[in-house]
Amino acid sequence: MAKKTYDLLFKLLLIGDSGVGKTCVLFRFSDDAFNTTFISTIGIDFKIKTVELQGKKIKLQIWDTAGQERFHTITTSYYRGAMGIMLVYDITNGKSFENISKWLRNIDEHANEDVERMLLGNKCDMDDKRVVPKGKGEQTPVKEPNSENVDISSGGGVTGWKSKCC
Repeated sequence: MAKKTYDLLFKLLLIGDSGVGKTCVLFRFSDDAFNTTFISTIGIDFKIKTVELQGKKIKLQIWDTAGQERFHTITTSYYRGAMGIMLVYDITNGKSFENISKWLRNIDEHANEDVERMLLGNKCDMDDKRVVPKGKGEQTPVKEPNSENVDISSGGGVTGWKSKCC
């Protein structure tokens, strides 16, 4: 049996409309790479990255979902067991921001009740084409605010993330 190389495992999910940059966010974080070519994710994909925080090795399993409606039945099954869901919209696409409420309903219907939620306003490098004001994203309730941060000392995992966006 292989020796476990991490102290904690967090399953995270990226959701949002097609084309908002979920895959780019994932590749930028996991591989520190950026690709301007757009290729739609088919179904679901994932990356693993291990980070160290407070002396513990944390294995992040980050699932990248397809945003198209035709993959909805496949991707919603991945909501279960997710400890955190990152809801991504494109600051240059007002419709992707309007659809946040639809994605929040999906979370309510398919994810664990205590899942942590984070709203990400993506494509901030294109501020000259911004149509969603930063303040609008900051006012969007994704969850009741929690004054706690990540607590890994007990080994129990995330007890609350502060919501940030844009």
